[in-house]
Amino acid sequence: MGLFKNLRLLFSEPLHLRMLELERRQELLEDYTDQKLDSMKSYSARVLKRERDAAPSPRINDREVPHGVEPPSGLSARAAALVARRASRLGSRRGVDGGIDAVR
Repeated sequence: MGLFKNLRLLFSEPLHLRMLELERRQELLEDYTDQKLDSMKSYSARVLKRERDAAPSPRINDREVPHGVEPPSGLSARAAALVARRASRLGSRRGVDGGIDAVR
């Protein structure tokens, strides 16, 4: 019985019209999947950007000790780093240890 039903469907309307309809549906499906893929890519890019922006930046924390030198009271971490660099340069010229006390 199923065979006769399929044969009746095959010959009920022109075959080329049914093939054209199937091709049109296939194109619509491909367009839909392309749009979904583009949407997923843009969403993924937004999420990655959000995660990258939310990640802590590799800046020096004021509480960290730059270059292994403890900043004297009242100096910021940046100023302490400058003092440490100057001390190491002066220490290498004079043959001194190069600590912060060598600058004073």
